[in-house]
Amino acid sequence: MRFLRALIIGFLSIFPGTIVGYLGWLATGGVEDNYSLEVVFFCNIVPFGFVFIGFLWSWVIGEEYGEKYHG
Repeated sequence: MRFLRALIIGFLSIFPGTIVGYLGWLATGGVEDNYSLEVVFFCNIVPFGFVFIGFLWSWVIGEEYGEKYHG
């Protein structure tokens, strides 16, 4: 249950990641070359970084679903 919860929250965090990535892409000038560093970073790395960080964050705070929780 802890893994499934962390996975769902991680995947849902792609939405704020795309918003932040879009705003970052606009702030750098909105270059439309698909292979430029700005496009790769803000349109690919930032959203998937949010997914990874969202997964890790929800895994850490979801300790009540862990086996060693004594609450």
